[in-house]
Amino acid sequence: MNFYCISVRTGMEENFKESVKDLLSPNGPLEGKIHFLKKQMRLKNGKEYYDPFFPGYVFLETEERDSIKLRSLSKGKHFLRFLPSNQEISPLSNSDLNIVASILKFGSTIDLVPVTFDSGDRIQIVDGPFKDFTGKVVAVNRRNKRVNIEIDFMGSLRQVSLSYELVEKK
Repeated sequence: MNFYCISVRTGMEENFKESVKDLLSPNGPLEGKIHFLKKQMRLKNGKEYYDPFFPGYVFLETEERDSIKLRSLSKGKHFLRFLPSNQEISPLSNSDLNIVASILKFGSTIDLVPVTFDSGDRIQIVDGPFKDFTGKVVAVNRRNKRVNIEIDFMGSLRQVSLSYELVEKK
């Protein structure tokens, strides 16, 4: 199975997914599934909600490799481009693929994952969708029990926000 990263207008990930569902049906030009990754968040008052995990990005899971068929998704609402390039559409490779595949093992929503650390610490995630990934702690919000870590994704460092619990110092 191949995974492709598609950049869409931030905040419109669900709209894009809905707009291309007919293109991905058995009668459409492509067979596959769009994944929009979300993370569970908690407010100070305890109310929980969901935020995009990678704002502005969705992931196409398909066996298809034909660029012409893949480009049919550019007709979707709020489509911006394929990553890394619209000219040479290529699937995710190695570490990027590992990150997306690891998250999807647990579904497209990342539940609260608690952790305890200080800024600058190297950490390893010991359970959940990021199991065995390592990163550097960028910021710690002790009041909300959240930690921001940096991971390498799509050739640049991305910050990931996790709640305290299933992470240990490396």
